[in-house]
Amino acid sequence: MNNKNLLYLNLALDDEDVSLGFANTWIKQFSNEFENVDIITLNKSNENIGKNNKVNIYGLLKDDNTSRISKFLLIRKTIKELTSTSSYDLCFSHMSPLLLLMTKFYSLKKFPTILWYTHPKPKEFLKKIILIMSLFFCDKVVTASNSSFPYKSNKLNVVGHAIDYEQFLNKRRELLNKEFLILSRISKSKNLEVAIDGFLKSKFNKHNISIIGDAVTKEDSEYKNKLSKKYESNKNVIFLGKIPHKDLPSLMNKYSYHINATPEGFYDKSVLEAISNGLLSLYANKDYDKHFKKDMQFLTKFALNQRSLTNVLNSVYEQEDKNILRIIEYSQLSVSNESIQTIFERIVATVES
Repeated sequence: MNNKNLLYLNLALDDEDVSLGFANTWIKQFSNEFENVDIITLNKSNENIGKNNKVNIYGLLKDDNTSRISKFLLIRKTIKELTSTSSYDLCFSHMSPLLLLMTKFYSLKKFPTILWYTHPKPKEFLKKIILIMSLFFCDKVVTASNSSFPYKSNKLNVVGHAIDYEQFLNKRRELLNKEFLILSRISKSKNLEVAIDGFLKSKFNKHNISIIGDAVTKEDSEYKNKLSKKYESNKNVIFLGKIPHKDLPSLMNKYSYHINATPEGFYDKSVLEAISNGLLSLYANKDYDKHFKKDMQFLTKFALNQRSLTNVLNSVYEQEDKNILRIIEYSQLSVSNESIQTIFERIVATVES
């Protein structure tokens, strides 16, 4: 494959976003491999990535209050103009099945298309249809784990995640404290109550648990209000809200443990970032098993309920620090295989296979 022109589709370019701020890192990595990168995004909130003269940004502004039809027409016009003047060697859609579909329908030239998607099956009917149609029209699908794409297809390729391993890496020689972190969007799907309640009923309950992340949808905001009321009397449950992604590594250095209570279908990069940062990460989703030896998992893996998590936490509490540090060291080394520095090779290999 020629590495000259890339059309890159994504949801947002926002350094301040906890969940999507990492997208800029992906783009910088891809721009190292192509002579020219044209980006179409649904949320353009800064021009930081545009300082790279290889990269051109198009799409919708963050505070665009125009109608949906106006936004649709602008994206359609952009696709037509770009594909009429450029010959793309590849189109890569990062978590945006809708933009991929529009590119397929309105592009004036043909080129290979790859969809990156790592998320459970959409609940909304329209989003399901869009994802299924994008699967039908794209050439390849890449995803992070065996359960992170909701449909079976011979187009599907499991390539692992792509975290900025070097940015988050923190090799720890000791456990600084017994402070806990949950790095997650605030949403019912993330089972935050399982994580918080499991912690509060464990032997760690004299310490603190902090939640970094915020609500995105209206439903998420209602759930956030519910959580705030439920735990308002628990002074050791701290909601820190949105933290810019670039600031996460230094903040995470202040914690020793991380809990993720998502079910199968979620292969959250936040878990891999926490592992890279030297936090002991407790999880329920079997997709993370590969980063821990079987004889370690009694201190990291819990069934998706409060009682199981509490039992695992109590076992961790009784362990000597040297045993915890041994698990952290092993998992850190394993996660290095899912670094952003190798994602381009892993994805392009699917095109050439």
